[in-house]
Parts: sequence; structure tokens; C-alpha cells
Amino acid sequence: MSDLPNADAVLNGLHDILETEHAALKAGRAGEAGQLLQPKMEAMTAFDMLMADPQQLRGLPDVKSRVGRIVQLATENAELFSAIRNGIGNAVSRLGATSANSYVGAYTSAGGKTAFSKATGGYSKKA
Repeated sequence: MSDLPNADAVLNGLHDILETEHAALKAGRAGEAGQLLQPKMEAMTAFDMLMADPQQLRGLPDVKSRVGRIVQLATENAELFSAIRNGIGNAVSRLGATSANSYVGAYTSAGGKTAFSKATGGYSKKA
């Protein structure tokens, strides 16, 4: 029975960290969620050790639903992290494409474009 409080603390600790991470991710605070990485990894290690010895789970109330909620939160958080990663990747690629497709130059009196990179003089007037 001495393992019950420890097992209960492991389940509660991991659940609380995952809930906090979930709330941060849903609110768009990925940096805050990222700061939970170290405590989450420690809690996951303790959870893995607990799962390796399922005898410690006997007698805990609602253990099946609690473990199910932990798995659900971990899955949802992974999906949210993936969505954030994809969003950042898309933003970076759009910014890169913007600078690559930008036109920097001047217009001739006839309305033609002259890129500054191909300019050979004749820009003595100020706009």
C-alpha cells in the first residue's frame, strides 16, 4: 500500500502537466508549452516506470479513465504541436517566397520596369 500515494502522484502529476500544456497550445502559447518539456519528460519517465509494474495501480480509483485521459491529452497535444510546426513552416516559406518574388527597381518614362540590379545609370532625378 505504500506505493499507492506514489502511483497516484505520478498519474496526477502527468495529467496536470498535460492539461497545462494543452491549455497553452490551444491558446497559441507554444513557448509556454515548450517550457514544460523537462518536467513532462520526467513525469513521462515516472509514468513509464509505473506502467512497467502494473501491480502499483491496483486499488487506485478510476485508474482506467485516468490513464485514458492521459493518453488522450498526449495525443491531442502532439496534434497541436504538429499544427503549430506546420503553421510556422508555412509562414517561413511564404516570407522566403515574398523576398524572392519582390521587384526592386524603377520605371521608365514609357512605363517599363528597370531592375536596380540591372541598372547602368541615369537615375539622377529624385522621386
